[in-house]
Amino acid sequence: MRLLRLLFALALTAGVGFSASPARGEIVVPGFPPLCLPPIGLPLLQCPAAAPPPPSSEPPPGAVTPTKVRYDPRRIVVSFRRRTLRNAIDAAFAHANVRLERRLTKIGLYAVRAPDGKRDAALASLRREKSVNRVQREVLVDALDTTPNDPEWPDQWGLRTAGFPKAWDVTRGSKNVVVAVLDTGVDGSHPELRGALVPGRDIVNGDYYPADDNGHGTAVAGVIAARGNNSIGLAGACWACLVMPVKVLGKDGTGTTADVAAGIIWAVDNGARVINLSLGAPGTDDALSEAIDYAASKDVVIVAAAGNSSSTSPFYPAADSAVIGVAASNPEDQLYSWSNHGAWVQVAAPGCNDALWLRGGYVSMCGTSAAAPLVAGLAALVRSARPTATAQETVKAVYQAVDQVSAEVRRGRINAGAAVAGPGTSHTGTVHRIARTVRGRLGGRVRSRSHEVAVGAGQLVAVLRFSGAHRLSLLLYRPHRRVIRITGRSPLTLRLRVAPGSLALVVKGAGARAAYRLTLSYGAP
Repeated sequence: MRLLRLLFALALTAGVGFSASPARGEIVVPGFPPLCLPPIGLPLLQCPAAAPPPPSSEPPPGAVTPTKVRYDPRRIVVSFRRRTLRNAIDAAFAHANVRLERRLTKIGLYAVRAPDGKRDAALASLRREKSVNRVQREVLVDALDTTPNDPEWPDQWGLRTAGFPKAWDVTRGSKNVVVAVLDTGVDGSHPELRGALVPGRDIVNGDYYPADDNGHGTAVAGVIAARGNNSIGLAGACWACLVMPVKVLGKDGTGTTADVAAGIIWAVDNGARVINLSLGAPGTDDALSEAIDYAASKDVVIVAAAGNSSSTSPFYPAADSAVIGVAASNPEDQLYSWSNHGAWVQVAAPGCNDALWLRGGYVSMCGTSAAAPLVAGLAALVRSARPTATAQETVKAVYQAVDQVSAEVRRGRINAGAAVAGPGTSHTGTVHRIARTVRGRLGGRVRSRSHEVAVGAGQLVAVLRFSGAHRLSLLLYRPHRRVIRITGRSPLTLRLRVAPGSLALVVKGAGARAAYRLTLSYGAP
């Protein structure tokens, strides 16, 4: 039976919503080369060759990631002060003329909808309420597009480059490890996913039938867990792992941070041990960051795509300190020119991978959203090989086992064989660990608080999230060195290479009441 090959370019678009634009398919006539059937109104074109292209002719992403944050024209995220009664919350919403759409009780946030053209008036009304702690416009996030190529194992250069065959000598995965795919849903009828899915959730439509009406989520799920060694199609990164489909993006590939946050919380509460987020935006908000913190606190590994706009500007949730952000590398271990990069991107992984498509089809995806599920699959393999490994230990195993790539990412390109084999096989990057999260309050006479920490040599990352005050300052004091200070709105992020010793981090305000959370990541002393 002939494989259906679809041509589509995978790329991250901006906002807290996603868009994917697959081509219509391919016509195969015996004795003739295949013809791609393009979108209506365009001529037929001969399909491109299946071999991975050299760097000089690298496949472009289907859409370039925007660098400006987009906001939902009607949605607002609200948090209230502690001990605010429900009738006061209802009254605040009534005064602002908004309708409650989602309650994120685990992180204390509400997503509300204003009438058309009335969002800014509703924002102003909520900000005047004494019971309201923080009000934000809801950010839009985007999914990825895809570009066609031929599948099957001989063409799966990405898995070979990243060392997955050696990892499979140790484990092909475990049914005790569930990977949540937060995306457009998953087509569970695909032969390569038979027996691979656990019950999921459709956050968008409010039911438990997360069917894929776009294709993007099915492609991502295939990179993670397409059943290998079954004589059909292709192999995923973690053959025996299970996939939890959580639909957080609509048919058009767009969604909101509140829906993504709700999906994260649902996945965590229902047994996911790894979460893949092949989506994102050039900005974040409390809903997304609080949900990620919730997942991290529950021992879940979170992986996200870094974006495809050749940018060094942080892209969320990949840039969150609790997330493994993933760039896209080519067969020569260079980053693709369209991949985002920078010190906020943790690792690289091959960025053109064969995947599944709707109605039993196959595709080849190019973009950082194709790279991220390889890392999610690797994290699942590590947790399969070491059932008692914590999320922190799993992330450490991935980071320790990287191979260096010439482009700028914080650590290197993943090496699955070394990561699954364990310590001592490869270590070319600096090991970091989340040391602690401290919480505090400012206001009245208390205008600053100091937190001391002993660090080893390496990269210090301090992330300050706060509510109440509009602006705070984060200061770093080092012995015999100048003071480093950053000031602005939440979140504030400070990154710096440090020498072993003691440091003091000071959170400072101007008198307004504020509650804050300071997350510190650094090398063990």
